[in-house]
Amino acid sequence: MLCDGVTFNTGDDCIAIKSGKDLDTQYGPAQNHVIQNCTMNSGHDGITLGSEMGGGVQNIYARNLQMLNQNWATNPLNIAIRIKTNMNRGGFVKNFYVDTVSLPNGVSLKGAGYGSALLKGSPINATVPLGVVTATAANPSAARGGLITFDCDYQPANDALRTRPAVVQNVNISNVQASNVTSNGATGSCFQAIVAQGPVAFDYNGAAPTPTIPPITGVTISNCNLGTAVCAGPASASTPGPIYAYNVNGITLKNVMIGSTTYNTTVVDQR
Repeated sequence: MLCDGVTFNTGDDCIAIKSGKDLDTQYGPAQNHVIQNCTMNSGHDGITLGSEMGGGVQNIYARNLQMLNQNWATNPLNIAIRIKTNMNRGGFVKNFYVDTVSLPNGVSLKGAGYGSALLKGSPINATVPLGVVTATAANPSAARGGLITFDCDYQPANDALRTRPAVVQNVNISNVQASNVTSNGATGSCFQAIVAQGPVAFDYNGAAPTPTIPPITGVTISNCNLGTAVCAGPASASTPGPIYAYNVNGITLKNVMIGSTTYNTTVVDQR
């Protein structure tokens, strides 16, 4: 499938790639999509994979995208590049490549999570501030405010059956350029630059034994200027930083600038 030279003005995601909900997997994965030379004036998210991805999503190539976020002052883009799934929707994301994305007005400077859609007793909860990760609890801003968001715990309380751990691997994102705006006294390009919420073992409610719950793995983000995150950090048990990571086995950052810091490191948070 080729999407070339399209202009989007939407009230929801500009691009949403799906492959069947929950156990509706008979048609296989969404695959072999090329999205290029597109302009996204407004919407909830720029490019989204999921959340309905029961059959999986693979071999997605996106390049030369302008996410203008024209309504940034009144109805801003929530997230630029987003993957979302959970243990009910299941499936996998493999081989997702994004190159050259411009965001002259960033995304929303306000973060948001899922509130009542989180599971009671889960380590993903609001006992810590939004955007904070600790050894025992975490509260992802996965619904709004991230430039690049991986969400493998999407509204889990809304699905009664949670038996299919999601797999996210081999994602390469490069040359994303985000600029700052000033809104309601805050200046930045986003709430947090990168939000990586991996699968949560607590969510599983199928037959014993609990299967292996894989972390997000094989992600490389390179040659990006992600502007200034409102959550400038340093990250602590009470203060969010520009990067959120939970159950991640290696997000490699190469020449990634956030604020005044250039990151050349590997982000790891194994659970």
